[in-house]
Amino acid sequence: MQVQIAGASDLVDRFEKLLETYDVSIPRHSQTSADMLPLWSILKTVSAGFEGTPDDMRCEYTAGLAVHDLAAKVLRVKDHPGFSTLIPHLQLLAQGAVHLTQEQPADADAYNKLVEVYWATLLMAMGTRVQLDHPKSSNGDNPDVIALDGSGEPARAYAFKTVRSPHTQSLLDHIVKGVDQIERCPAPEGIVAFNLTPRLLDAGLWPENGFFADWRQPAVHTIRMLRKMISDIVTDNGQQTIDDVFAGKKATSSILCVAFIPTVARNPDTGNAVVMPLKVAMVIHLSANSPPSIAMMAEIKGANDIMQTVLV
Repeated sequence: MQVQIAGASDLVDRFEKLLETYDVSIPRHSQTSADMLPLWSILKTVSAGFEGTPDDMRCEYTAGLAVHDLAAKVLRVKDHPGFSTLIPHLQLLAQGAVHLTQEQPADADAYNKLVEVYWATLLMAMGTRVQLDHPKSSNGDNPDVIALDGSGEPARAYAFKTVRSPHTQSLLDHIVKGVDQIERCPAPEGIVAFNLTPRLLDAGLWPENGFFADWRQPAVHTIRMLRKMISDIVTDNGQQTIDDVFAGKKATSSILCVAFIPTVARNPDTGNAVVMPLKVAMVIHLSANSPPSIAMMAEIKGANDIMQTVLV
């Protein structure tokens, strides 16, 4: 589905109005003056007769894609009976210009929390009720998002970790902490989830002064890079070390990889370069010993479907 800038701007405007009903306002960032809602500035530039390339507005498009996607997901679940669960996370937006593809210098923790509320909206859009760890009172002991079953009991836990470091020891440390959180939570199973967006933003998925001939090219590159990141954890630390981390634990010995990266590819209909988001939610196995349950894999597949298709 293609979304025009004007339509995206209208959607983000509705998002801002929804937040206002909960006394959440989105200011410019106090240090950088970055605008949380950059789509209007893109629309104004294009309407004025802009004849440049997407590369000329890389920062604006990068922010615009992320803000629009979050807005679409939140608006989709605004009537969900558990919507109020999201409000403490959404209040973090009042701290400044935070979005999934650019960290806020003043409060990186606010950025880390955004992926949690994003994942929660995907589950809620499928009709699932969720338990969301409070972003301010959290002490890091619990998984960030817990999907509840039909009776309201904890069913599946998602322990999110934002990955910035390229070092596999850092990734292993994240896994160990996530496994421990899942072990102590009330859900009978869970999965460690990596937000790998920071690792991929400088990976050449938006070519400098160019674009991909087909959107599937950057998608293939992204999946290849994610698989290598996870396989390197095993290569550098040894399979036995990885197996020991998960042995006897509730956490599945797999990683849910989530990423949101802007790219530019040729529109097959017009031949023009089009800015688009690459959105990924895929499970990569570290070991065959404790695979995710059928229910968890179905839930993740459903969340990925929502991730890809809910744009308006």
